[in-house]
Amino acid sequence: MNVIIFITLSFWEFLYLELFLNKAATDFPSDIIIKNVVLIMLVNLMLASVLQSIRAAFLISCFLVLLAGIANFFVISFRGYGIVYMDFYAVKTAATVAGGYSYSVTPHFLAGCFTGAAGILMCRYLPRRHKGSYFGRKQLTKSLAGIAICLAFTAWINFDAAFFKGVSSITWDHNIGISDYGYLLYFTANAGTARVEEPPGYSVEKADKILSAYETDESYSGNTKTGQKNPNIIMIMNESFSDLRVLGDYQTDINVMPFYDSLKENTIKGYVQSSVYGGYTSNSEFEFLTGCSKVFLPGNPYLQYMDGYLPSVISNIKSHEGYNEAVAIHPYNASGYNRNRVYPLLYFDKFLSADDFENPMLVRDYISDLSSYQKIEELYENKKEGSSLCVFNVTMQNHNPYNNTSYKFKDSVHITSFYAGMQAEQYLSLMKMSDDALEQLITYFQDVDEPVIILLFGDHQPHLPDLFYKDLMGKMPLQFTHEDTMLKHKVPFLIWANYDIQEMFIEKASINYLSSIFLDAAGLKLNNFNRYLLDLYKKLPAISAVGSYDSTGTLHEKKERNNKYAQLMKEYEIVQYNYLFDDKNRLDRHFKANP
Repeated sequence: MNVIIFITLSFWEFLYLELFLNKAATDFPSDIIIKNVVLIMLVNLMLASVLQSIRAAFLISCFLVLLAGIANFFVISFRGYGIVYMDFYAVKTAATVAGGYSYSVTPHFLAGCFTGAAGILMCRYLPRRHKGSYFGRKQLTKSLAGIAICLAFTAWINFDAAFFKGVSSITWDHNIGISDYGYLLYFTANAGTARVEEPPGYSVEKADKILSAYETDESYSGNTKTGQKNPNIIMIMNESFSDLRVLGDYQTDINVMPFYDSLKENTIKGYVQSSVYGGYTSNSEFEFLTGCSKVFLPGNPYLQYMDGYLPSVISNIKSHEGYNEAVAIHPYNASGYNRNRVYPLLYFDKFLSADDFENPMLVRDYISDLSSYQKIEELYENKKEGSSLCVFNVTMQNHNPYNNTSYKFKDSVHITSFYAGMQAEQYLSLMKMSDDALEQLITYFQDVDEPVIILLFGDHQPHLPDLFYKDLMGKMPLQFTHEDTMLKHKVPFLIWANYDIQEMFIEKASINYLSSIFLDAAGLKLNNFNRYLLDLYKKLPAISAVGSYDSTGTLHEKKERNNKYAQLMKEYEIVQYNYLFDDKNRLDRHFKANP
């Protein structure tokens, strides 16, 4: 009877956990159901063995599963997918951002709460623990046997691939992974990717050989390309800045990005692939500032891997004469994603957060792009005479949620080709404000006497309701192909200068290449790693955690083996591992600029 109760209640927990994720137990094949229930049973067996009581074990686990289900529901509401293992490294940031959302319950949420409460109620009627010493021979034998089984099973699934066979630990969309494999099974498989191990075949000598090939490469000649020496450098990563037209055609009553679209002279434009969607802004930041790719890195580098000084695009710029100070701007909490600790490690000299803005213009609850750009102008006006500005600005205006009903937009954008709903239209209205702010910024720097070059790019696309994608693309996100999902990770960028640069349009690139492309466009000297990346860019124009494109436009997945793509990726992983993790043997001469 105890065995039947044990299995039944474990299945019951699986049932209501999935309800919070809008799934029914019958949606899964039998082997996936069994694996999820087995993982729940493992937890319950450990609790029962330690507490020597099935009743106490299930009271605790039923309550914890109910809390996990509720937490997942709210996280999905603002991000689009449930909690994954890596989120625990960013819990403080997530809690801060989540506080700005408004939520509404659904039938699945109510069903999950009711079923979870019923499970807790059922536990109250389970038999209580028999009286007796916890250390009696019989009780202790049962406890130790249960704990031994749990430990043995945990070791087996950790070192043997049989249990997770056919289960992807990281898909190009966590929502699809959770939907396909069940929450707990996908969460556990995903947790197994948290470690970064030395890549197969890695050696310092191999990394050195790869990068040494670029020591005498004169393909990227620095200042001679532009005729401008050490221009003022402005780099902007604009929150959720994207061009939804890449997803499909739609019409609006107001043009969303008229100024951006009009820029042609002394402008490089294009699209880059982002490794993230709807969140994890700092991952895009990391890729840009370091030239590394998230394709080889689980989790969040700012929170997990940054424990010492790291050469970056900032240290490269500062190695040139005239760049006395590098300033980071993020008009929000300084501690978000550990930025106040990480930025100095990337060689920033100063970090301006929300506390450094006096009476800024707010858009909804966030400091506007306009105020953020005016801070850049203020830095330019107050910089030391004879020095060149170096600033990296991560904006906040366009952060979701997009359901604020109290804020009134001056130019409220409406989609006219189909009913899009409030969230999509509020997002597009925010994008119109970003375009207006960009016009103000470029107009200001167009008239200054000193050379200025500006880079602007988006960190990721916004998370919008599934029905918006169905109307725009003809299918729900869970039906997306790999190619469809790549479109959801495509964001625009531009490089503009107030002096002559070669105009071009770049259809495919990725954020890990963007700093090298920008340095080359600015005419600054490149280190060997930059040169290596620009050469790799010709062969694999876009590399991201979601997928990669080669020069023929073919889409690849990381797991591919024994082809030219796999060999190029292996070399990149070796170089990146030396840069990020082999501190004692880092080949600094390749990663630092020598103007």
